[in-house]
Amino acid sequence: MTRSMLLLAPLFFLLENPAHAAGGKDGGALLDRADTDHDGRVTRDEFRAARRAMFDRLDRDHDGVVTPGGFRRLRRFRPKAADRADQFIESIDLDHDGRATVAELERAPLTLFDLLDANHDGAIDADERRAAAARRAPSR
Repeated sequence: MTRSMLLLAPLFFLLENPAHAAGGKDGGALLDRADTDHDGRVTRDEFRAARRAMFDRLDRDHDGVVTPGGFRRLRRFRPKAADRADQFIESIDLDHDGRATVAELERAPLTLFDLLDANHDGAIDADERRAAAARRAPSR
């Protein structure tokens, strides 16, 4: 497994299980939020915008730079969420300088989107979401 896929695994977990991140009950809440036109499909542009919104939430001082480990309060009360934030940041830190910038975010590949878009039509639909959830579900 490549470094980027390993680092994206926690984000994939969030997309399929955002109840752990946002306190919600619906496993697709984050993808639902990304579906801004509410057509049941998340396009590449919608996914890119959702990823940018996540970056903007992490960039608390709005300087266009986020660094792993910069979430002391979150780490204190929700350490797993802080770890996921750190891993998201590391996944877009293309030059590996310990800082993720807006420019790096814009250049970073949409690996997770490409993994979920199984039929490569440029959108993640309900069938692809169910298939991804089934792949993530523990075997019985």
